[in-house]
Amino acid sequence: MSPPPSTTLNGFPFKVGEQLNYQAYLASVQQPVGMIAFQIRPRGRYFDHDGLLLSVTAETTNAAQRLFFAKDMLSSYVDPETLLPFRSEIDLVEGKRRSKEILTINQDYGTATTERGRKIEMPVGTHDYLSIFYAVRSMNLSPPKRNAVSILVNGRAKTLVITALRRESIQLGSEKIPAIQLSLTTDDQQPDKFALRAWISDDDRRLPLRLTAMTELGQLRVDLVIVPLTRQ
Repeated sequence: MSPPPSTTLNGFPFKVGEQLNYQAYLASVQQPVGMIAFQIRPRGRYFDHDGLLLSVTAETTNAAQRLFFAKDMLSSYVDPETLLPFRSEIDLVEGKRRSKEILTINQDYGTATTERGRKIEMPVGTHDYLSIFYAVRSMNLSPPKRNAVSILVNGRAKTLVITALRRESIQLGSEKIPAIQLSLTTDDQQPDKFALRAWISDDDRRLPLRLTAMTELGQLRVDLVIVPLTRQ
């Protein structure tokens, strides 16, 4: 039998139904160039597993059309106790390029299998792009703590090192929020090639507040859209 519906997830700082909306900015464009929405969908029976469905949609805005067009959708079916994925779906539309990929992941044996039957060897406990977004929030992020995890990137497993750099406050909209700055590096020859930095709220919810990265179009900044609280 499927477990009864529940919004609470033991040991995690988020609940079923949580939706986080982001706006993406480039230094060369005044208006947001992209909108990104993450959502935790109900726990249930998915592909013969008890799981959670995590989803994200990302698309460029009208302000970005002269630079590029993108509309991407990712879904990750994860174990509700470990957040490790057992199925990963990627549907990318970027300019004239379109790609779709479905991976069936066996965490017990350390393999991911494509729809065409190609097997990808990976360490047991490997995350995908989406599951790591949530898994980071449950890690010990007290500076100078470092966490290393395996993650699937373009069909191969890489090591992602998450280093808690410092505590600081950042400005989002009209609010100043206490945060922990993280660096995200890989085991590539250029481990910090994209200068990936993230800021996680320094509270019980561990909200991903901001992500910055260097791209071919300049520095990209992705900020959480903060909904102002209605004071009682």
